[in-house]
Amino acid sequence: MRPATPLPTALDGLPLTAALLRRHGVPTRRLRRGDMTPLGSGVFLPQLAADALDPHGRLRMRALGVTADHPGSWVSHTTVAQLLRLPLPRRAEQDLHITTPRDAAPVRRQGVRPHRATAHAGELRTVGRLPVSSAERMFLECAAVLRHDELIALGDALVRQPRFQYEKRGRPYSSLEVLAAYLRAHRYDPSHRRAADALGHIRVGADSAQETRMRLALVRAGLPEPQLQVSADPQDPRSPEADAGYSAQKVALQYDGQVHFDAERAKQDRRVDRYFLSRGWTVLRYYDDDAREGFRRTVREVRRTLDLR
Repeated sequence: MRPATPLPTALDGLPLTAALLRRHGVPTRRLRRGDMTPLGSGVFLPQLAADALDPHGRLRMRALGVTADHPGSWVSHTTVAQLLRLPLPRRAEQDLHITTPRDAAPVRRQGVRPHRATAHAGELRTVGRLPVSSAERMFLECAAVLRHDELIALGDALVRQPRFQYEKRGRPYSSLEVLAAYLRAHRYDPSHRRAADALGHIRVGADSAQETRMRLALVRAGLPEPQLQVSADPQDPRSPEADAGYSAQKVALQYDGQVHFDAERAKQDRRVDRYFLSRGWTVLRYYDDDAREGFRRTVREVRRTLDLR
């Protein structure tokens, strides 16, 4: 077999589609050569470039390829949340959501969920050449495709204060006030009611979807709503915090995901527990198996610890 024809240098670093190759005078059969990796939805990358990307990088390039072929289109709905690494149910990560203006044809490609809408000033952002819905618009869009608790978890993630050392950003994607103002301005949207209902349950301070689920389980069981990011000693600026808890009763709740099973992180968790315990707190830790059973054990233990029978 003859070596594959080198691509024009103008295409270096770009996701490749049949339309893009035609514009550069390259036969579309070039995409079928063995040095190409399909990303889905008719988008390809040279194999070496594709192998260097993680799943989020591949998704970004796939979205960039589709939107480049459809001028005026943008990435929307849960795909924006996925690109931002926000919590989503696995089923919501399957399709690529692409929206086109109402006066344009919808995108018709395998693996693409097409939408048509009007984007008003300030409702779109550009992230690394990729046009996407703003955080507030994406939240309202997701109200049409996510369940109630999933939407609350997404909202919690949008308004939480990020930790710069881990996420390389210092500002939340949005705030409760900005989300509320956006929803008021779109009160006639078909998804407004579902989004507004979820907004009433969004809180600042949940660091994971499971922490959100734990909080909701406690409240729905009739227990007081816990505070989030509770300091063991508010007078100590270096005091550790619990994921949730009840300051008045000195009850701290911690949810430990997979990251907490790292040996170094486990040591840090024990130091945190000692700090709380030395100041008279009760520390309750919960894990993936508690989440899988709907936090029923959590509800029982917290009720008993708070002496609410």
